[in-house]
Amino acid sequence: MVSSGQGRQYQDTVFRKYFNDADRLRELAGALHGRAYTSGDPLEIVTLEGTFLSQVKNDISFLLAGRHLVFIEHQSTPNANMPLRCLYYICEQLRREIDAKQLYMNRRIPLPVPEFHVFYTGDKALPEETEMRLSDAYRGTGVEKRHLELVVTVYNVVYDAQKNLLVRSRALHDYSFFIDRIKQNIAAGMARADAIRTAMRCCQERDIMRAFLKQHEREVIDMVNFEWDQALFEAAKYEEGREDGIAQGHRAGKTEGKIEMILEMLREKMPLETIAKISNLSMDRIRELGRVHSLL
Repeated sequence: MVSSGQGRQYQDTVFRKYFNDADRLRELAGALHGRAYTSGDPLEIVTLEGTFLSQVKNDISFLLAGRHLVFIEHQSTPNANMPLRCLYYICEQLRREIDAKQLYMNRRIPLPVPEFHVFYTGDKALPEETEMRLSDAYRGTGVEKRHLELVVTVYNVVYDAQKNLLVRSRALHDYSFFIDRIKQNIAAGMARADAIRTAMRCCQERDIMRAFLKQHEREVIDMVNFEWDQALFEAAKYEEGREDGIAQGHRAGKTEGKIEMILEMLREKMPLETIAKISNLSMDRIRELGRVHSLL
Protein backbone atom coordinates (compact mmCIF):
# COMPACT_ATOMS: atom_id res chain seq x y z
CA MET A 1 0.00 0.00 0.00
CA VAL A 2 1.41 3.39 -1.01
CA SER A 3 1.30 6.07 1.66
CA SER A 4 0.11 9.58 0.79
CA GLY A 5 3.70 10.86 1.12
CA GLN A 6 4.96 8.21 -1.28
CA GLY A 7 2.14 9.06 -3.64
CA ARG A 8 3.24 12.66 -3.80
CA GLN A 9 6.82 11.55 -4.45
CA TYR A 10 5.65 9.29 -7.25
CA GLN A 11 4.25 12.31 -9.08
CA ASP A 12 7.52 14.20 -8.87
CA THR A 13 9.85 14.20 -11.83
CA VAL A 14 13.26 12.62 -11.35
CA PHE A 15 14.71 16.14 -11.34
CA ARG A 16 12.50 17.20 -8.45
CA LYS A 17 13.11 14.06 -6.49
CA TYR A 18 16.87 14.07 -7.03
CA PHE A 19 17.29 17.74 -6.11
CA ASN A 20 14.83 17.65 -3.21
CA ASP A 21 17.91 17.31 -1.02
CA ALA A 22 19.59 20.04 1.00
CA ASP A 23 23.17 18.97 0.25
CA ARG A 24 22.60 18.78 -3.50
CA LEU A 25 20.84 22.15 -3.48
CA ARG A 26 23.71 23.76 -1.55
CA GLU A 27 26.15 22.37 -4.10
CA LEU A 28 24.02 23.58 -7.01
CA ALA A 29 23.57 27.03 -5.43
CA GLY A 30 27.33 27.23 -4.96
CA ALA A 31 27.82 26.51 -8.66
CA LEU A 32 25.32 29.24 -9.56
CA HIS A 33 26.79 31.78 -7.14
CA GLY A 34 30.48 30.98 -7.70
CA ARG A 35 31.18 30.09 -4.08
CA ALA A 36 31.00 27.11 -1.71
CA TYR A 37 28.19 26.58 0.76
CA THR A 38 28.48 24.20 3.70
CA SER A 39 26.10 22.56 6.15
CA GLY A 40 26.62 25.67 8.27
CA ASP A 41 24.60 27.63 5.73
CA PRO A 42 20.96 26.91 6.63
CA LEU A 43 18.76 25.75 3.76
CA GLU A 44 14.99 25.38 3.87
CA ILE A 45 13.12 23.77 0.99
CA VAL A 46 9.92 25.79 0.41
CA THR A 47 8.65 24.30 -2.87
CA LEU A 48 5.08 25.31 -3.72
CA GLU A 49 2.93 22.18 -3.75
CA GLY A 50 -0.45 23.81 -4.33
CA THR A 51 -3.35 24.07 -1.90
CA PHE A 52 -7.12 23.94 -2.01
CA LEU A 53 -7.18 27.71 -2.58
CA SER A 54 -4.14 27.95 -4.85
CA GLN A 55 -3.00 25.55 -7.56
CA VAL A 56 0.37 27.30 -8.02
CA LYS A 57 3.12 24.67 -8.05
CA ASN A 58 6.77 24.86 -9.00
CA ASP A 59 9.61 22.36 -9.34
CA ILE A 60 11.85 23.39 -6.45
CA SER A 61 12.34 26.52 -4.37
CA PHE A 62 14.49 27.02 -1.32
CA LEU A 63 15.65 29.69 1.10
CA LEU A 64 19.42 29.69 1.48
CA ALA A 65 21.31 31.28 4.36
CA GLY A 66 18.21 33.30 5.21
CA ARG A 67 18.97 35.57 2.24
CA HIS A 68 18.51 33.91 -1.16
CA LEU A 69 15.06 32.70 -2.26
CA VAL A 70 15.95 30.45 -5.19
CA PHE A 71 13.46 29.04 -7.69
CA ILE A 72 14.68 26.33 -10.05
CA GLU A 73 12.74 24.70 -12.86
CA HIS A 74 13.47 21.82 -15.21
CA GLN A 75 12.27 21.95 -18.82
CA SER A 76 12.51 19.61 -21.78
CA THR A 77 10.64 22.03 -24.06
CA PRO A 78 11.17 25.83 -24.14
CA ASN A 79 8.45 28.00 -22.66
CA ALA A 80 8.31 31.70 -23.51
CA ASN A 81 6.11 32.36 -20.45
CA MET A 82 8.65 31.36 -17.80
CA PRO A 83 9.11 34.93 -16.48
CA LEU A 84 5.34 35.24 -16.02
CA ARG A 85 5.18 31.83 -14.34
CA CYS A 86 8.02 32.85 -12.03
CA LEU A 87 6.14 36.04 -11.16
CA TYR A 88 3.27 33.83 -10.01
CA TYR A 89 5.71 31.72 -7.97
CA ILE A 90 7.32 34.61 -6.12
CA CYS A 91 3.97 36.29 -5.42
CA GLU A 92 2.53 33.05 -4.05
CA GLN A 93 5.63 32.39 -1.94
CA LEU A 94 5.57 35.85 -0.39
CA ARG A 95 1.82 35.67 0.12
CA ARG A 96 2.31 32.52 2.18
CA GLU A 97 5.22 33.86 4.20
CA ILE A 98 4.04 37.39 5.00
CA ASP A 99 1.04 38.25 7.11
CA ALA A 100 -1.16 40.54 5.01
CA LYS A 101 -1.61 42.88 8.00
CA GLN A 102 2.09 43.73 7.85
CA LEU A 103 1.62 45.30 4.41
CA TYR A 104 -0.26 48.23 5.97
CA MET A 105 2.37 48.99 8.62
CA ASN A 106 5.03 51.61 8.06
CA ARG A 107 7.85 49.30 9.13
CA ARG A 108 9.62 47.91 6.06
CA ILE A 109 9.33 44.14 5.62
CA PRO A 110 12.76 42.58 4.95
CA LEU A 111 12.62 40.33 1.89
CA PRO A 112 14.93 37.56 0.67
CA VAL A 113 16.65 38.15 -2.66
CA PRO A 114 14.72 36.14 -5.28
CA GLU A 115 16.41 34.44 -8.22
CA PHE A 116 15.02 32.26 -11.00
CA HIS A 117 16.87 29.52 -12.87
CA VAL A 118 15.68 27.12 -15.58
CA PHE A 119 17.63 23.98 -16.55
CA TYR A 120 16.86 22.85 -20.09
CA THR A 121 17.48 19.28 -21.31
CA GLY A 122 15.49 19.22 -24.56
CA ASP A 123 16.44 18.78 -28.21
CA LYS A 124 16.18 22.39 -29.39
CA ALA A 125 19.58 24.05 -29.89
CA LEU A 126 19.91 26.75 -27.22
CA PRO A 127 22.93 28.78 -26.05
CA GLU A 128 24.65 27.54 -22.93
CA GLU A 129 23.18 30.45 -20.95
CA THR A 130 20.48 32.97 -21.85
CA GLU A 131 18.14 35.37 -20.09
CA MET A 132 14.39 35.79 -20.41
CA ARG A 133 12.70 38.95 -19.20
CA LEU A 134 9.14 39.65 -18.20
CA SER A 135 9.32 42.90 -20.18
CA ASP A 136 9.82 40.91 -23.41
CA ALA A 137 6.09 40.17 -23.24
CA TYR A 138 4.94 43.76 -22.70
CA ARG A 139 2.61 45.15 -25.34
CA GLY A 140 4.01 47.89 -27.51
CA THR A 141 7.60 48.88 -28.17
CA GLY A 142 9.91 51.65 -27.12
CA VAL A 143 8.91 51.66 -23.44
CA GLU A 144 11.80 53.46 -21.77
CA LYS A 145 10.85 52.98 -18.15
CA ARG A 146 9.79 49.53 -17.00
CA HIS A 147 8.18 49.60 -13.60
CA LEU A 148 8.20 45.84 -13.20
CA GLU A 149 10.92 43.46 -14.37
CA LEU A 150 11.73 39.83 -13.65
CA VAL A 151 14.72 38.01 -15.10
CA VAL A 152 14.98 34.23 -15.57
CA THR A 153 18.33 32.66 -16.40
CA VAL A 154 18.05 29.64 -18.69
CA TYR A 155 20.88 27.10 -18.75
CA ASN A 156 21.19 24.57 -21.54
CA VAL A 157 22.37 21.53 -19.57
CA VAL A 158 22.03 18.97 -22.37
CA TYR A 159 25.03 16.78 -21.59
CA ASP A 160 28.46 18.05 -22.55
CA ALA A 161 31.19 17.40 -20.03
CA GLN A 162 32.81 20.76 -20.83
CA LYS A 163 29.79 22.97 -20.12
CA ASN A 164 30.64 25.48 -17.42
CA LEU A 165 27.76 24.75 -15.08
CA LEU A 166 28.15 20.98 -15.42
CA VAL A 167 31.82 21.34 -14.52
CA ARG A 168 30.93 23.37 -11.43
CA SER A 169 28.05 21.16 -10.22
CA ARG A 170 28.56 17.42 -9.85
CA ALA A 171 24.87 16.88 -9.04
CA LEU A 172 23.71 18.67 -12.19
CA HIS A 173 26.38 16.93 -14.28
CA ASP A 174 25.22 13.52 -13.08
CA TYR A 175 21.56 14.26 -13.76
CA SER A 176 22.41 15.53 -17.26
CA PHE A 177 24.54 12.44 -17.96
CA PHE A 178 21.69 10.14 -16.89
CA ILE A 179 19.15 11.87 -19.16
CA ASP A 180 21.64 11.85 -22.04
CA ARG A 181 22.20 8.11 -21.72
CA ILE A 182 18.46 7.47 -21.85
CA LYS A 183 18.19 9.58 -25.01
CA GLN A 184 21.10 7.75 -26.63
CA ASN A 185 19.59 4.35 -25.81
CA ILE A 186 16.19 5.32 -27.24
CA ALA A 187 17.87 6.71 -30.37
CA ALA A 188 19.64 3.34 -30.73
CA GLY A 189 16.26 1.64 -30.93
CA MET A 190 15.74 0.43 -27.36
CA ALA A 191 12.27 0.30 -25.87
CA ARG A 192 11.88 3.15 -23.39
CA ALA A 193 11.81 1.01 -20.24
CA ASP A 194 14.90 -0.90 -21.41
CA ALA A 195 16.61 2.37 -22.28
CA ILE A 196 16.02 3.65 -18.75
CA ARG A 197 17.23 0.46 -17.07
CA THR A 198 20.35 0.35 -19.24
CA ALA A 199 21.09 4.01 -18.45
CA MET A 200 20.68 3.30 -14.75
CA ARG A 201 23.15 0.40 -14.90
CA CYS A 202 25.64 2.56 -16.83
CA CYS A 203 25.37 5.34 -14.25
CA GLN A 204 25.75 3.03 -11.28
CA GLU A 205 28.85 1.45 -12.83
CA ARG A 206 30.35 4.95 -13.17
CA ASP A 207 29.30 6.04 -9.65
CA ILE A 208 26.81 8.53 -11.10
CA MET A 209 23.67 8.99 -8.95
CA ARG A 210 24.46 5.48 -7.66
CA ALA A 211 22.84 5.61 -4.23
CA PHE A 212 19.81 7.52 -5.51
CA LEU A 213 19.19 5.16 -8.44
CA LYS A 214 19.66 2.08 -6.28
CA GLN A 215 17.23 3.35 -3.64
CA HIS A 216 14.54 4.53 -6.09
CA GLU A 217 14.96 2.15 -9.04
CA ARG A 218 11.29 1.27 -9.59
CA GLU A 219 10.12 4.84 -8.99
CA VAL A 220 12.70 6.28 -11.40
CA ILE A 221 11.59 3.95 -14.21
CA ASP A 222 7.94 4.89 -13.65
CA MET A 223 8.67 8.60 -13.36
CA VAL A 224 10.90 8.81 -16.44
CA ASN A 225 8.30 6.92 -18.47
CA PHE A 226 5.69 9.45 -17.35
CA GLU A 227 8.06 12.38 -17.98
CA TRP A 228 8.69 11.22 -21.53
CA ASP A 229 4.94 11.08 -22.17
CA GLN A 230 4.63 14.62 -20.82
CA ALA A 231 7.60 15.82 -22.88
CA LEU A 232 6.08 14.44 -26.07
CA PHE A 233 2.79 16.10 -25.24
CA GLU A 234 4.45 19.44 -24.50
CA ALA A 235 6.52 19.22 -27.67
CA ALA A 236 3.35 18.71 -29.68
CA LYS A 237 1.79 21.79 -28.09
CA TYR A 238 4.92 23.89 -28.59
CA GLU A 239 5.17 23.40 -32.37
CA GLU A 240 3.48 26.51 -33.78
CA GLY A 241 3.19 28.02 -37.22
CA ARG A 242 3.72 24.77 -39.11
CA GLU A 243 0.87 22.76 -40.53
CA ASP A 244 1.94 19.49 -38.97
CA GLY A 245 2.62 21.25 -35.65
CA ILE A 246 -0.90 22.66 -35.61
CA ALA A 247 -2.33 19.22 -36.31
CA GLN A 248 -0.28 17.75 -33.46
CA GLY A 249 -1.50 20.53 -31.17
CA HIS A 250 -5.12 19.67 -31.92
CA ARG A 251 -4.47 16.02 -31.12
CA ALA A 252 -2.55 16.94 -27.97
CA GLY A 253 -5.39 19.22 -26.85
CA LYS A 254 -7.84 16.35 -27.24
CA THR A 255 -5.50 14.07 -25.28
CA GLU A 256 -5.19 16.64 -22.48
CA GLY A 257 -8.97 17.02 -22.34
CA LYS A 258 -9.48 13.27 -22.13
CA ILE A 259 -6.90 12.90 -19.35
CA GLU A 260 -8.51 15.72 -17.35
CA MET A 261 -11.92 14.08 -17.83
CA ILE A 262 -10.54 10.77 -16.52
CA LEU A 263 -8.94 12.48 -13.52
CA GLU A 264 -12.22 14.20 -12.70
CA MET A 265 -14.08 10.85 -12.84
CA LEU A 266 -11.44 9.34 -10.55
CA ARG A 267 -11.90 12.22 -8.11
CA GLU A 268 -15.63 11.46 -8.14
CA LYS A 269 -14.83 7.80 -7.27
CA MET A 270 -16.54 6.42 -10.37
CA PRO A 271 -15.97 2.70 -11.01
CA LEU A 272 -12.90 1.99 -13.12
CA GLU A 273 -14.97 -0.16 -15.50
CA THR A 274 -17.27 2.79 -16.19
CA ILE A 275 -14.33 5.16 -16.75
CA ALA A 276 -12.74 2.68 -19.16
CA LYS A 277 -15.96 2.37 -21.15
CA ILE A 278 -16.45 6.16 -21.38
CA SER A 279 -12.82 7.03 -22.17
CA ASN A 280 -12.03 4.05 -24.37
CA LEU A 281 -8.77 3.53 -22.45
CA SER A 282 -7.56 0.32 -20.82
CA MET A 283 -8.01 -0.31 -17.12
CA ASP A 284 -4.22 -0.48 -16.72
CA ARG A 285 -3.79 2.99 -18.25
CA ILE A 286 -6.51 4.43 -16.01
CA ARG A 287 -4.88 2.87 -12.94
CA GLU A 288 -1.54 4.35 -14.01
CA LEU A 289 -3.06 7.84 -14.31
CA GLY A 290 -4.74 7.39 -10.94
CA ARG A 291 -1.48 6.39 -9.24
CA VAL A 292 0.53 9.18 -10.88
CA HIS A 293 -1.98 11.78 -9.63
CA SER A 294 -2.40 10.16 -6.18
CA LEU A 295 -6.06 9.34 -6.84
CA LEU A 296 -5.72 5.58 -6.32
